[in-house]
Amino acid sequence: MLTVALEQERLIVAERLLREIERRHGLPPSQHTDLQPAVVDRFLAAYLPESREGEPAPSALEYAFTTTLADALDLLGRVIEESPDGSGSALYVHDLDTGTTSTGELT
Repeated sequence: MLTVALEQERLIVAERLLREIERRHGLPPSQHTDLQPAVVDRFLAAYLPESREGEPAPSALEYAFTTTLADALDLLGRVIEESPDGSGSALYVHDLDTGTTSTGELT
């Protein structure tokens, strides 16, 4: 029973955090219908791709869940693409169990 409650709490926190990040960056709100308690692990890793001149601005967050902080950082390290003329990218890692958040503006 404790596991079900923890999964449900993680889901609620993850949905709230994703909405806050979208609002902070002026993105259109998403329903995050793909979120299910069984796939929400301890760490939420979210990434807002950079804006590039001549290309449409990003309109959605990219995010995934990992079981460890090291896995979250490794994941972000593999998906982040920076270009010399890009700007505005951001990343977030949130521990859904302790409430600890790390954020960063990349460019």
